[in-house]
Amino acid sequence: MHALIPLLVGSVTALVHNRTQDVLIRQHFVPHLNLTFVETKGWQRQTPMEQVSKASQTPDMPSPKDFVSLIFGLLAFILAISIHWFNEERSAKIEVLLTKGLEDCRSVDANHLNTENRGRLVHVQGRATGRVPIADAQFQDAVVHDCLKLQSTLEVLQWVPASGLMKDLSGQSRYSLEWSTSYHDSSRFRPPSPQNPRLPTGLHLGTRTTPCSRVKLGAFSLTEDMLVHFHSFESAATLLPDIVHAAEISFFSCQDGFFYGRPGFRGTVAEAKASIFGQHEVGDLRVRFLCTKNCDATVVAVQCHKELGETETFVPYRLVPRAPCDGEIQERLKIVEAGERSLRDLREGSCCAGGVATCCCCPCNTVACFTSQEVVTEEIFFIADSIEVKERPFRRAVSRSPWRLWNWRLFGWALSYFALRLMLFPFIADSTLVGLSRWGKLAPSLLLLMITLIVWAMVVTAAYACYRPSMGIKYFVAVAIIIGIPFLCNHFIQASK
Repeated sequence: MHALIPLLVGSVTALVHNRTQDVLIRQHFVPHLNLTFVETKGWQRQTPMEQVSKASQTPDMPSPKDFVSLIFGLLAFILAISIHWFNEERSAKIEVLLTKGLEDCRSVDANHLNTENRGRLVHVQGRATGRVPIADAQFQDAVVHDCLKLQSTLEVLQWVPASGLMKDLSGQSRYSLEWSTSYHDSSRFRPPSPQNPRLPTGLHLGTRTTPCSRVKLGAFSLTEDMLVHFHSFESAATLLPDIVHAAEISFFSCQDGFFYGRPGFRGTVAEAKASIFGQHEVGDLRVRFLCTKNCDATVVAVQCHKELGETETFVPYRLVPRAPCDGEIQERLKIVEAGERSLRDLREGSCCAGGVATCCCCPCNTVACFTSQEVVTEEIFFIADSIEVKERPFRRAVSRSPWRLWNWRLFGWALSYFALRLMLFPFIADSTLVGLSRWGKLAPSLLLLMITLIVWAMVVTAAYACYRPSMGIKYFVAVAIIIGIPFLCNHFIQASK
């Protein structure tokens, strides 16, 4: 994109510099034939007095207004190029990500490791199994086997202010006895109010999820962040003992799937059923355990090798620019390197910061801020707790909104046309344009429109060039066909006459 700016400046400078020469050319005469060239009348014969008067005239020079238009047009053109680049490059990445990813994705056997697939997008199906027990961090006795995740939710029975502005007849706030995952400090209640006992030391209310530290999908390893995509939970009460302990409090299993406990209670299971289960008191505690058992799973991601632990695992598939001299091995290494980085680092690296690049890419960064809330698919990292086909993640991918894409595209076209009109219109308004003469006064505007489309096509081609050049060439060919229509019409009109 930045290479277009010096080219444009040089072209416009040459145009301004050559305008004087153009006037001289139009007034040039052939002495021995006594002819001079006039643009609108062709070659005409001159008298000697006319030759002297023409030679003594000074050619028209560009006015200061032309230079002001040139400067403002150049700034507007840079802004238009930046908007085109951001809009088209973002769309190109998403389009190539989905099309190229689906073409390159290959299904592999989960029980057979092939090191030749490292750096490639693979589709793996198999049985996800937890190889080590999972112990809850707060309840030492809560240990499950053959599971992928263990989740515990601890609640306390306490007085909670009623929702809204509900008050009784005396104008006092109402309170209800509820099980809650957060502690309500009764000292902040407006008196008179009920009192909530303090929580035992070492207990933490809320939900905690503990993943298995070693999960296998056939011969592949699944990391803990991959287990977040497993959403199927079921009760783990049958996998746990009847009594679990936390903070020196005993929690007794009940038929409703919860474990109930009361601070200071030291009775047996039978006594707990009679007192704790039969009548709850303020300050009672209960915990529910859920687990994700071993299940079938599907992964669509990039296969890679982790030196730490010597395991074969997966990273997200992200699009990387490919240099013309890069081979397949270099491209696969870049894919793995990009997958190991976070999306935040990649987004920050896509914006120019520091030095001249900040000034040149300021429009791009500004447009990026306006579209920061746009939700699109930037990577392929599909993990499901079921058997799925390899096309599933590509069907669920979120592309750019056509309205947003075309709004920025039309705005870029309008700004490019406005910029080119400021820069070039003073130099082409009075000229006869070869191939567009039949369009009359519309010829200069038509020429500017053609240049606008050519510039846009060049930006689109450059945006696709780093990822898949063949997809960008089709836009350039389409623009070339559109631009050729006025010339063909002009040719046929002349031929018919």
